[in-house]
Amino acid sequence: MGFDEEWAQLRTEATARQNPAMRLNQLAAPDGGGGGGGSADFGSDESKKKIASGKLGGEVKTQTESAAKKADEETAAAITAFSGWDAAAGLKTVETTWDNQVKNLLSRLATESHNLAATRRMFLGQDNEIYNGFRPLLKPAPEPGVEAYR
Repeated sequence: MGFDEEWAQLRTEATARQNPAMRLNQLAAPDGGGGGGGSADFGSDESKKKIASGKLGGEVKTQTESAAKKADEETAAAITAFSGWDAAAGLKTVETTWDNQVKNLLSRLATESHNLAATRRMFLGQDNEIYNGFRPLLKPAPEPGVEAYR
């Protein structure tokens, strides 16, 4: 078998293995009206981003601060109870480390909350730009009393 025959056979086999939904030149919609073969859940849900951003900036932040305060109170009580012992110095080091970790976590939560809100605004802006780009292609609304045309 020569190169041309082998190449033709390989191309035929590759074409047979392709998923038609992944080919750009195929109509994937069952009614033949075009469309793609991707899943319907691809996209961005701005309401979910808003909810997540609010929870990170509100509920999660509040609960984290509350847990940190409770741990600080209990650690302070333990430091007082062990005053004069080496354990008190060790607990003080643990307290300092804990406080730094809590600050880092709260900073990270604030950053994530801000980034979700910014991403939400960015997607909304992109959606508006795309809509406005297609606006000239939309059919004008029919006048009252006039049947819509196709």
